[in-house]
Amino acid sequence: MISRFLLALFTATLLSGCAGPALTIVQDKQFDTMNRHMHRELEKRGLLNAGHGFSLPFFNAQAVRYGDVLFRTLTPSFMLGECEHVYLGGTFKETMQPDSRLNLRENGFSIEHATQTLDMEMIGIADWNGDGQKEWIVSCHVHPKRAGRDRTFYLLVPPPLSDGEVLKGTIAAVWECYGAACSLHLRDTKSIERDPDALTPKTVVQDVTPGVGTVTTPPDTSRSSGSSVQEHPL
Repeated sequence: MISRFLLALFTATLLSGCAGPALTIVQDKQFDTMNRHMHRELEKRGLLNAGHGFSLPFFNAQAVRYGDVLFRTLTPSFMLGECEHVYLGGTFKETMQPDSRLNLRENGFSIEHATQTLDMEMIGIADWNGDGQKEWIVSCHVHPKRAGRDRTFYLLVPPPLSDGEVLKGTIAAVWECYGAACSLHLRDTKSIERDPDALTPKTVVQDVTPGVGTVTTPPDTSRSSGSSVQEHPL
């Protein structure tokens, strides 16, 4: 059976470094919502054809359980300074509290914390900033249970290069609502972050105990073959 990691790695290789469709749709409904929020921006980036809906060619991708990968490996660091309250942890899995409730889905997950609900959805795959590398387009909706602003973060996440790599999300845009009043805030995405450790080759370290090891004995010179030359004192 092919592991989830091999599927993720295959998809990352196929979709991040090779020429392919301008846009891969993972979930139609979530992409429609993003299109309503930022139609002009998608059109500007060549992900839509004016008056003709989706740009062509495009296809649907269901090869990876994105929800599991994002929950286990995506860091919530993009939320720092953006939300009134952030549950800290190296990944979203590590933000879970004893009273938190998780709903893990094939293409996303939701977490209900004491002070907020959070819903993560995989939307699609595209080269957002034209650098030749494709990114996962992910939405993260944060709803505070107390008074506050609802925020939907549209994130660009480089596909993982290895199993367990900590994924970083770069904010492409924030759809912010306070009551019925909503607005879109676009962000600079010329540089898309990735954990630098993922790009560093692993160094193999071998433990050596002093005095323990293989010893090669030098050849025994006392044993000479018949063809050897022997010296004698004069």
